[in-house]
Amino acid sequence: MLKDFLMLFLRSWLPAPDQPARQLWRRWLVLVVFWPLLLALLLVNGTGLVLDRVLFAGYRRVAIRAPLFVIGVPRSGTTFLHRLLALDANRFTTTALWELIFAPSITQRFFWLGLARIDALLGRPLARLLQVFERRILGGLDEIHSTGLAAPEEDYLALAPVLGCFLLVLPLPDERLWRLAYGDRALTDREKRRILRFYRAFVQRHLWFHGPDKTFLSKNPSFTPWLEMLAAEFPDARFVACFRNPTRAVPSQINSILVGARIFRGRGIDPDYWRDRLADMLCFYYRHLFEVVPQLPRSRSASMLLEELVPEPDAGVRALYERFGWTPDQACQRALRAEAERARGYQSGHQYSLTGLALSPERLVRDFGFVYRELGYPQPMAEESAS
Repeated sequence: MLKDFLMLFLRSWLPAPDQPARQLWRRWLVLVVFWPLLLALLLVNGTGLVLDRVLFAGYRRVAIRAPLFVIGVPRSGTTFLHRLLALDANRFTTTALWELIFAPSITQRFFWLGLARIDALLGRPLARLLQVFERRILGGLDEIHSTGLAAPEEDYLALAPVLGCFLLVLPLPDERLWRLAYGDRALTDREKRRILRFYRAFVQRHLWFHGPDKTFLSKNPSFTPWLEMLAAEFPDARFVACFRNPTRAVPSQINSILVGARIFRGRGIDPDYWRDRLADMLCFYYRHLFEVVPQLPRSRSASMLLEELVPEPDAGVRALYERFGWTPDQACQRALRAEAERARGYQSGHQYSLTGLALSPERLVRDFGFVYRELGYPQPMAEESAS
């Protein structure tokens, strides 16, 4: 693994395919900040993971029973469904952002919770400082992906130590990282084993800390191309595949990634590079779901259309529970009804035109025509906008 990081480190300083060589200085400036922060975080987290083997070795005996994976095309309601399901705290346990970034190990979680108790005795000065940090750093991302340190979040962030986190492609658009987007078809058997072994241990740690009797809930659009890998690794796992009209989902995801790429790489990036790569990736996501989900037993899989979930989120969740033979308790039902009321008044602020993204309706029909036909969505019009 050290060799892999070293090779990625060396290649990261070369001219990138999305950025002119004359702007290499901007890329280097970002990397001078990015690499020390990433390596420091990995070193601290890695130390915690090693200590777990000594202090909490029992986590390796935790059984992972019937985990639930929320997958699907990005920007298709995976976050919304994930947070609806996470309301059933008596059944599910899921990862929070603070755990993924600062405490993937059991050791770190006890450390931070202990520090929080001390902070509470002192009047919560650190907690207030953390709230300011959240508003300043994470608040600016609300229109793209609303989150917070305590909010349920995608667990692929925990896979950075084994180069299994697709988001690393933003600062480092390396082909090795792009292959993650075609995992079942592109990763070698050795890479699959390494990623899955690390991920299994991560889930065991989480269950050891939060309760081995609970069902682990994962939400991760980046796991969509890993569907076969995960189904084989967790033979009793259940999967919910989220879909959305490509006219909305595809440009929405491209716009989100372009925003992220510009944060790391400046406004001089080549947008066509990202649009073409992401359009191809999303096309694979749809095809892979259509191919693999029907092969899973009905008792292990379900599909969800965002256009049906948003108007009636409580009904959508109840349908999933019936599909998998579950019954929501009264606390969960009350939380779902309250969330349904909030959802009916929601309107996304993430608005832009297809033309502005240089993603023509003709191209959407050409590349994603099979999706419109399969799911019955109307084809886009020339002046249509997405959100």
